[in-house]
Amino acid sequence: MNMELDAHPQLSAELAGFADAPGQFLVRIEGRFESAHYLYKYFPDGRDEPVHGHSWLVEVFLAHESGGTGSDGISFDFLSARQRLDQLIERIEHVCINDLSEFQGVNPTSENIARWFYRGLNEVIAADQGRLLEIRIHEGPANIAIFRPAGSV
Repeated sequence: MNMELDAHPQLSAELAGFADAPGQFLVRIEGRFESAHYLYKYFPDGRDEPVHGHSWLVEVFLAHESGGTGSDGISFDFLSARQRLDQLIERIEHVCINDLSEFQGVNPTSENIARWFYRGLNEVIAADQGRLLEIRIHEGPANIAIFRPAGSV
C-alpha cells in the first residue's frame, strides 16, 4: 500500500467536490443480548411454547430528520441513541422477557421486541433531530424481524 501523503494525485481532480454529492445518509448502531422467552398459545392446541433462550442482535438504523448532513458533515451523532440502546440492553439482558412488566399481556415475539426497542429509542432520537428508520431483531443467526415505523420511509 502506498502511504504517500499525495498518493495517486491524478485522482484529485476527479474527487474534487465529493462533499456536494446529493443523497441521503443512514447510520447504524447495534447491540447484543442473551435472553429467554416463550410465546403464548404457540401450538395449535393452545399450549405455550417452552421457555428457551437466544443470542439476540438488535440493529437500529437512524438518519437526520432532513436525511442529509449538518454543516459539520455528520448525518446523525448517535451518542445519545447509543447510550439509550445500552440502557435498554441492560434491561432485557439475561432475563425471561415474558417477566418484564412491559411484556405483561404482550406476546414477546421478535416483532414485539422490535417495537419495544422503538418505544425506548424514538423519543431520544427525535430530540436530537433524528429519525428512527428501522429496527432489526435477529433471533439467533438465521431468523430476523424488521420493524419500520409508520412514516419512516
